[in-house]
Amino acid sequence: MLATPRLTVDLDAVAANYRRLREAVAPVGCAGVIKADAYGLGAVNIGRRLLAENCHTFFFAHPGEAIELAPEIRAAGGRCLILNGLGQYNSAVFLENGLIPVLNSLQEAQSWLASAGAEAAALHLDTGMNRLGLPPEDDAAVRGLQANGLNLVHLMSHFACADQPERKENREQIRRFEARSAAFAIAERSMANSAGCLLGTDAHFDLVRPGLALYGAQPAESGRINLAIPYRFEAPVLQVRPVKAGEAAGYGGTHRFQADGWAATIGAGYADGLPRAFSNAGSVRLELFQAPIIGRVSMDSTIVDVSGHPDPETLHGTNALIYGPGLAVDAQAAAAGLSSYELLTRIGGRTERIYGKLA
Repeated sequence: MLATPRLTVDLDAVAANYRRLREAVAPVGCAGVIKADAYGLGAVNIGRRLLAENCHTFFFAHPGEAIELAPEIRAAGGRCLILNGLGQYNSAVFLENGLIPVLNSLQEAQSWLASAGAEAAALHLDTGMNRLGLPPEDDAAVRGLQANGLNLVHLMSHFACADQPERKENREQIRRFEARSAAFAIAERSMANSAGCLLGTDAHFDLVRPGLALYGAQPAESGRINLAIPYRFEAPVLQVRPVKAGEAAGYGGTHRFQADGWAATIGAGYADGLPRAFSNAGSVRLELFQAPIIGRVSMDSTIVDVSGHPDPETLHGTNALIYGPGLAVDAQAAAAGLSSYELLTRIGGRTERIYGKLA
């Protein structure tokens, strides 16, 4: 029996997903997005495994996420791109650690040229998401900075609706990116995230940037990639108890038993990554039995209904599967009205993380 929640990550399965994605988009390049601690699964270990698969371009959100791995990536001939750009960071943190900022505005481009000279940078063109990226009216000014020594080695944009491949916005963004990028003297372009990999070759450009798909979650509402689920997130069953018809479960009594039954308490809650949106939604897997979550998810524990199990008392001391093979994070996300991204990145810091084959 576990003492605390545990996340087991199979690095070989992550590597297999990377190879499948790389083969699917060949001959263009395939990067690895390992921001947010590789979506909660451990950026250092996953980054090293991807390096062994000859992945040489890595994307992070903040400089601090990249600093530990950056020397190994550079030693292998790779590079670290920082999606949030300069932000409020001093250019020195990029220069000292060999990081490449993705410049998101004219002001950032001006600042980088003034402080870093001809050191490499990337440029993000906003093509319709209105989140980060250079607006069209500033293209000419940045091209002027290029003429004065701004060294742009990569040009990127980002899809807003790639997870819904039928949306007309996807084609419009591709059209805008093609038109604007043609005016820049930059050899390498990228636009496709995991879902963008499914949009066809015109979305791939020179490099794709999968993140979620590396970690076994399906990135789009339609169309599937043959991916391995490379992790098992589980927690101990702390108690199994009989309940009477009419009794309630959890804070606020939001679930009431309609008949006599059994409840099991799982030793993981919202502090460990089970969002409160799982309250009276979602489920866990106990051996071959799938138990619905009932009542409100608490900070450290969650109640499930095991009335349908043939021998509920035997579940005490076993482990409940929250996400993993046999209970996909995609299904859990759909049940709670959340995204797979949210669920993976929420897995809490007190969860024990180990790396090895999944039993």
